[in-house]
Amino acid sequence: MIYIDPPYNTGNDFIYRDNFRNNLQNYFEITGQSGRDGQKLSTNSDSSGRYHSDWLNMMYPRLKLARNLLMDDGVIFISIDDNELTNLRKICDEIFGEDNFIELFLWNKGQGSSLSRFTRSDYEYILCYGKSKNRIMYKFKAKKTDEMQDSSLLNNSNRYSELIFPAKTINFVKNKSGVIKSFKENDLELINDIFIENYFNKNEVRIKAKFKWSQKYLDDNLNKGTTIISKTDNLRLRYIKKKEEDIIVPTKSITEKNEVGFNLSASSELKKLLGKDIFSYPKPVSLLKYIIDMVCDRNDIILDFFSGSATTAHAVMQLNAEDGGERKYIMIQVPELCDEKSEAYKAGYRNICEIGKERIRKAGIKIREDESLLIENRKKLDIDFKVFRLDSSNIKEWDNETKNLKQSLFEIQESIKEDRTELDLIYEIILKYGLELDEKIEKKGEIYLIKSGRLLINLDKNLDMKMVNQMCEECKRLMDREEEKKISVILRDSSFKNDTDKTNIIKKFEQMGIKEIKTI
Repeated sequence: MIYIDPPYNTGNDFIYRDNFRNNLQNYFEITGQSGRDGQKLSTNSDSSGRYHSDWLNMMYPRLKLARNLLMDDGVIFISIDDNELTNLRKICDEIFGEDNFIELFLWNKGQGSSLSRFTRSDYEYILCYGKSKNRIMYKFKAKKTDEMQDSSLLNNSNRYSELIFPAKTINFVKNKSGVIKSFKENDLELINDIFIENYFNKNEVRIKAKFKWSQKYLDDNLNKGTTIISKTDNLRLRYIKKKEEDIIVPTKSITEKNEVGFNLSASSELKKLLGKDIFSYPKPVSLLKYIIDMVCDRNDIILDFFSGSATTAHAVMQLNAEDGGERKYIMIQVPELCDEKSEAYKAGYRNICEIGKERIRKAGIKIREDESLLIENRKKLDIDFKVFRLDSSNIKEWDNETKNLKQSLFEIQESIKEDRTELDLIYEIILKYGLELDEKIEKKGEIYLIKSGRLLINLDKNLDMKMVNQMCEECKRLMDREEEKKISVILRDSSFKNDTDKTNIIKKFEQMGIKEIKTI
């Protein structure tokens, strides 16, 4: 799932430096190779002829990328107000497709301010689209409030879990009356409550099927949420299991009846957590919990690329603590600078990202200490997180226009930038090898082992033969394992005393069967 609460188009400054006429230069600015992080670029005044266009140009490429990131059964929720609702829906129709529109939810945010002389706005909108609407299934069991008692609100298709069929499919035949039956085998256990749903006419016929799966095995697969399809007859099997309560389709309005708070309560809960009122207009944790619980399984990934004060991360941790889930979050935020006169700046926060990080830290601790939650869920809860910042490479670039060749050669002897740490380098190497940022990093002395030893890295500035022998022993241990044959070794180029030592060390690795030895 993706949730975003983008900056509403209120005529204030934009801090997103997007220059579509010069994408390379834009990239250089974003990565800190020119310009200043968080620097404001332009003012989007409502008197500007491009008032709507500027905001939409900022949103369009981000939504385009968001669609690419979603899985086929993924969903995006976008909070928005009246200013750009109609325009936002138009570009979402173009990007996601009109057929993939799910709903325009109305959230009762509480008593609004009198920003308009005509009406007081008490509602905001949450626009919802799916990557592929026919793949979307509601997941949560909403409480049956008075407005949800109508049977038409029950999502019947979702009341049955589907199982995955084993490699040996069941053979089905039709008798002269057209009734579908299974082959009978006396040594197989009788399983009741099996429906066969024909893909084409959707007629369901109740049968008693005998096959090799025991009731326990069926239940185990049912709990895994897998799906079964009969390849022979193009039929789907549904194993019906009575549930304590039905999955209920949510209503269009999100109100107090859904146990979702107001804007004012969101500000109060954040102030209580951080000690001061340092962030304007955060969304309530309860609102994000409601949305996440609506469409996400317990092990899904939730992305928010306008993360602000990190309400989404807070909501994910809270839900995990309540139901024992293992959902993961990815928060992305431009390091917008805090105004020096703001309460956030006075409290020591220099940009919005620092506020979000502190909230995640304190929220995690608070949730773990909440005795109203099951102790096993609190112990299981993972509140750790990693922070990455988009930046230029850790490797120095050669100056092609140098006027002092001798000085440039002297400076490039050490290829790593002075202000970079070993971990900075490790993560750049991980990215360049196409590995995930959450890969396990194991350190043995000066040796870093990535992906169970597929990648061995030593960034020591003084590499001697003792260290080389240790690395060779580690390589031999890994290569003895059947599944680990290909190993790459990366060393620091400035760690060799001279070219002869470098050649000898590389040859030693090659003699062990290591074909990829690189230096940086």
